[in-house]
Order: sequence, then C-alpha cells, then structure tokens
Amino acid sequence: MSTSPPEVTDWSSYYRSVQPTARLTRRYTTREIKKALALHRLPAPGARILEFGGANSCFLDAIVKQFHPSAYAVADTNEYGLSLLQGRAVNGCALSLHRDDVLAPASVAALRFDLVFSVGLIEHFDPPNTALAVRNHFRMVRPRGLVLLTFPCPTLLYRSTRAVLEKTRLWRFPDERALQPAEVLNAIQGYGDVLFQKTLWPLMLTQHLVLVRARNESSE
Repeated sequence: MSTSPPEVTDWSSYYRSVQPTARLTRRYTTREIKKALALHRLPAPGARILEFGGANSCFLDAIVKQFHPSAYAVADTNEYGLSLLQGRAVNGCALSLHRDDVLAPASVAALRFDLVFSVGLIEHFDPPNTALAVRNHFRMVRPRGLVLLTFPCPTLLYRSTRAVLEKTRLWRFPDERALQPAEVLNAIQGYGDVLFQKTLWPLMLTQHLVLVRARNESSE
C-alpha cells in the first residue's frame, strides 16, 4: 500500500498573506534577539551575519540598525520570499541573497560568518534533519562566533493554541514539529557552549531561544 508524502508548509503562500498578528510576534521576537545579543555585546560592528531561512526577513533592518554589520547574507530555498528582499536598501551593509538549503548549504558553504542565526526553521524537519540543520549553522560560523536559534517548544500554551488554530483551519505549518529544548541542546553538544537561553512565553505559540558561542576548532 502506497502512502502519500508528508504535507509541507507552503511558504510562498505564507509570504503572500502574512497574518496581522505576526507583526506583533515578530516585533517581540526581534526585541528578544537584540537583547540576547546585546547582553554579550555581540556581534561587534563590521561583523558578517548569515540568516538561514530568512526569505523576506523581518529581522534584517533592526539587526543592521543596532549592530552595524559589514555584510548580511540571507539563505533560503524559497525563491519568491527571496525576491521580496531584492532591492532592499541597507545602509552601510552589503546584502546578499542565496537560494540555499540549510540541510545542504552550497553557495554559502565557502563563507564564514560572525553570527549565524535562524528563527522558526529547524522545527520543520524530522529529528535527524533537525540535528543536521543545527550542525550546519556551526559549519558556517567562524571559530568563537555566535549561533542563535529559536524554535517552538511544546508547552501547554503552545499545544492549546495550536489545537485551536488547527480546529479552526488557521494553522499553516503542517510540518512544524515543536521541539523540546533538550533535543536542540543535544545537537549543539560538541559544537559550542550555550551563553544564554530563554523561553519566550508572551508568544502564544511558545518559542525557545538559544545563543551559543562556537568552539575554537572547525565545525566541519
């Protein structure tokens, strides 16, 4: 008996019709990312930053404004989402767009960055590929650089909110797999040292944020 392939998120549809509530959640998430980085006075001005899964990035402008990087790269598989960033003016910073997969980085594979981060990306894979996605963040970061990850965690608040959205057919992420922080921390083990972590409770679909300093040795 054949089985149908698992349903995946339609990211082009998502980018064409972002829910109004996303503006509030994005604003809060942006603030928490900036606070976590600023707490450790990182990254320094002139840094190179990579955002995985950053098509139509809602973090680009705020991060460039506060941390003044020299280069900001966005890597994503969604061509439509990347096209929304084309022509975006970013003062004093070179913006580059890469149609690239976090599971098999190609065009950014030869580059190294001071900060590599993703928001709401690593939970869209099965456990082996989630671990691979985490490892590939460390492949792209320079020794002693920073990796920042956020992902949904299955708190009661998350499960209750998602159940309501699914029941009312407003849930748009069929491949999202809420992750216990321990799963992500296990994937990080051996690649870096956790500087900071926090559960972002004000988001109804509860997220967890982890900031890690990469080890001295290469992450290849």
